[in-house]
Amino acid sequence: MTIHEYLMKAVQDDARRAGERDRLLREARRARRARRQRLVPAAPARRRTEMGKIVVSENVTLDGVIQDPAGDEGFRPGGWVGLTGNSPQLAKLALDEALAAGALLLGRRSYEWLAARWPSRSGELADRLNSLPKYVVSATLANPAWNNSTVLKGDVLNEVSTLKQHIDGDIVIAGSFQLVRTLIEHDLVDELRLKIVPVAERLFAETSDKKPMRLLDTQTLEGGIAYLTYQSVRDA
Repeated sequence: MTIHEYLMKAVQDDARRAGERDRLLREARRARRARRQRLVPAAPARRRTEMGKIVVSENVTLDGVIQDPAGDEGFRPGGWVGLTGNSPQLAKLALDEALAAGALLLGRRSYEWLAARWPSRSGELADRLNSLPKYVVSATLANPAWNNSTVLKGDVLNEVSTLKQHIDGDIVIAGSFQLVRTLIEHDLVDELRLKIVPVAERLFAETSDKKPMRLLDTQTLEGGIAYLTYQSVRDA
């Protein structure tokens, strides 16, 4: 064997040994990774943690009347919300609330009252309300006519709890006083939004008529107390 042949063989042998060494290193790394994967449990599948939020949004007089704000349901104290006139700020508040909502949740009577008015209206608020998913708690309503409506006929607490798990964002309740009382009683209401209308009807006793008031001042005190100062309109 010539010196040249000897050197070429030595180079080839070194290359084979290096290749074998690299192969063994790769196999060792794969073995270590496999052992680590056996020792470390696989990460559990991500569970959905976000839930819908039940938001009660109501108009209410100074002394707690919530029935018949528009005055077309036959209640003697009804029609009080119209005493404040048209409010651009209140209209914007209603639109902002509707745009942020993921769904509406209603009792049957409130659903039927709204369903008789909004489908025929136009505008940004009407478009939003008509397109939102609407869920109606009722044992008697069979064929809801308002677009995108679903009747919840089962146990109200189970139905609402399930709804919260499947809808992101605000689930807004308007009117629906019996439903609201039930959900508050069972701690299913997450947020309460009150638009306090400056009208008094029965603050100290039943009055003969609605008594409009004017808001003069507001303060927020410790403990979440709202300190509101009103003036009788006749004294203004």
